[in-house]
Amino acid sequence: MISGKDKPFGRALLALLPVLTSTANAQPPAGDAPQAHSDDVEEIVVTAQWGAALVEPETELGEAEIDAYGAGSIGDLVSLIAPLTGRADERPVILINGERADGATGINGFPPEALAKLAILRPEAAERYGYPPGQRVVNLVLKKSFASWQAEAGAKMATAGGRPSGRTSLGRFVIDGKARWSARADLSHDDRLLKSERSAADDPDGAGTRRTLLPASDNMAFNVDVTRPLGRFNGTLGMDVARRDTRQLLGPAPENAAREALRGDQTTTNLGLTALLGGPLAGWHSNLVARYSRSWSESALERAEPPDIRTDRARSHAETLSAQVNLNRPILTLPAGMVTSNILFGASRNWSRSRRFDDRGPLPGDLEFRRRQYDARLSLAVPISSAASDRFSALGDLSIDIAGGISAASGTSMQKRFDLGMNWTPFPVLQLYASAGSAQLIPSADQLGGPYIEDVRRIYDYRQQELAEPVWITGGNPDLGRGRLRNYTLRASLRPFADPQIILTSEYQRQLSTGGAGLFPVLTPAVERAFPERIVRDADGRLVSVDARPIRIARDLSERLENSFILSFSTAKKADAAAIAPAAEPWQVTLSVNHGWLLRSELLTRPGIPPIDRLRGDTAQSRHSVAFQLVAGRAGAGGAIEGNWQSPFRLRDPASPGGELDYRHRGVTTLNLRLFAEPERLLRGAEKPAWLKDLNIALDVQNLLNSYRRVTLGDGSVPAGYRRYDADPLGRTIQLSVRKRF
Repeated sequence: MISGKDKPFGRALLALLPVLTSTANAQPPAGDAPQAHSDDVEEIVVTAQWGAALVEPETELGEAEIDAYGAGSIGDLVSLIAPLTGRADERPVILINGERADGATGINGFPPEALAKLAILRPEAAERYGYPPGQRVVNLVLKKSFASWQAEAGAKMATAGGRPSGRTSLGRFVIDGKARWSARADLSHDDRLLKSERSAADDPDGAGTRRTLLPASDNMAFNVDVTRPLGRFNGTLGMDVARRDTRQLLGPAPENAAREALRGDQTTTNLGLTALLGGPLAGWHSNLVARYSRSWSESALERAEPPDIRTDRARSHAETLSAQVNLNRPILTLPAGMVTSNILFGASRNWSRSRRFDDRGPLPGDLEFRRRQYDARLSLAVPISSAASDRFSALGDLSIDIAGGISAASGTSMQKRFDLGMNWTPFPVLQLYASAGSAQLIPSADQLGGPYIEDVRRIYDYRQQELAEPVWITGGNPDLGRGRLRNYTLRASLRPFADPQIILTSEYQRQLSTGGAGLFPVLTPAVERAFPERIVRDADGRLVSVDARPIRIARDLSERLENSFILSFSTAKKADAAAIAPAAEPWQVTLSVNHGWLLRSELLTRPGIPPIDRLRGDTAQSRHSVAFQLVAGRAGAGGAIEGNWQSPFRLRDPASPGGELDYRHRGVTTLNLRLFAEPERLLRGAEKPAWLKDLNIALDVQNLLNSYRRVTLGDGSVPAGYRRYDADPLGRTIQLSVRKRF
């Protein structure tokens, strides 16, 4: 029997039951019925390729191309190849051997040497696997056999001095066909950066030794994953634990206090348990994911109340239990190919509680949040034309993706979502993609009931024209409401040459949100006018606190155009491969250039007030950006240089209609350099020390040019708070890492 609160989910199940039952018993059309084999007809047996995905790859990296990146882990590699996906600021969905792997975080720690290849799938892959459209999907194809220990250590320092950092990790990784397991532990420490280490000239009273520009932090993480065949199924069990401690100094304490400096401490602990089960089920390919996660957070913020110190504390607990079933199978044969369906059912339960108190007792702001949510989604991939078909090939490869879903959460009415996508390859060198979607949205559990946290952040106060260190409040906002999201995407990809491989891509995106929740914007005069109730100042006008919890919005509109160029080639064909000596291994070279053009970006917080135009001076936002990455490597050595340019912009000051007090932000370019070497593969001669085997040494330089965003006023002067280390206290950093497999 379906309870009252679960009726929406029950109705969804009943609505989808006819689809499930009809497709489960679907037979091929009469015209496609199997025919008896004559003696002169040869039977053809098709064997699936190891690790192949449901969708053809857009770009593939083999072992040589993967080696060229010199990554320390698969997780690092996925981050490094982000420019190739066209979404450098988004992490793609990860498949393992063509299968969904939600929650299997252990794969991120595997050495990249465990990969046979990495495939970036075509844009329609997200919908074919039951994910929201628009997400990029990367398929990790593992080797059939691999076993290794891996130890890694690294040390980092800033060239301007201060804040030394270190990290170390140890892991064991084993692959045996469809079975694999891994265990990895990571430790890291970042020392604090004192104000006196960057601006001693402005610290005559020595208070800079009691104030941090960047906090000290300690991180610990442990992960273990086990995957085993279970009959026709594959099962995975995983556990991950993480803890983070941060400590900052907030300035001198009162004279008679027990310590010299005020402190702000924060501790966060996370525990996650994951179970996956995938395999054939009643003619469907099924995937079940269940996950339990729990987090604990505690913060302590000291405030001066002469002659003593008052400590404000916050504690929170959060718990999430979720399960999701994904079913996929062909359901119908059309002349152009098979119609495939993907059905998803999900359920989750969220609970969180935050409590505030100080030395005198409880403080207002306690919050407890509970929610149950159910989801269902059905998507169909319908082929219209196929270049391989005898009768339906005039249009090339053309298919339509249709998807609809519903969500029901406790305390809200049912939410609906519809998506439509088109994938068209009229010629082998040209790929076209278009999608449109409409979704009713409710705030996430974190947006509503996230832990209440107070810390001190260093920001620029445009009203006072100074650097400020207000209390920054984050967490959930229970007053958020429902909204609607509409998005549109057009994408064209041209591949004129295969060797060298050249890819030209252009993508237009438009997204409109009405109602619902959004992130608190960067604090500017326009933002303060829109949210005066969230900004607290003292009698002198100085910032005291900023409530940066999620906001309710009336409308948020953005339009963006992305253009990218990718060139990839190998020098192997310039010489006889059989005659190449180890010292003359071919180079693998990849160049990617991405240009982002923000056409429109406006935020309306409530009707009756002017919208915040992010591109016309209301927020600190560049209209144009250019990112490039050049990767070159061969067996035993390689390097990469990454660059990013942000266009100049002007931040308006409402108190200066003529623009004399506007903040003119100049364009800025940042470069990062990475070099790596494997000595054992570079040294000539038969006799090599055994300890050099599988040793990798890497040098990373972040912010190679030590650049920062320069800002001037109308008269050319630099406003207080925008000097070199005000804008970027850390500056250039150098890290040396050593990785050893054994």
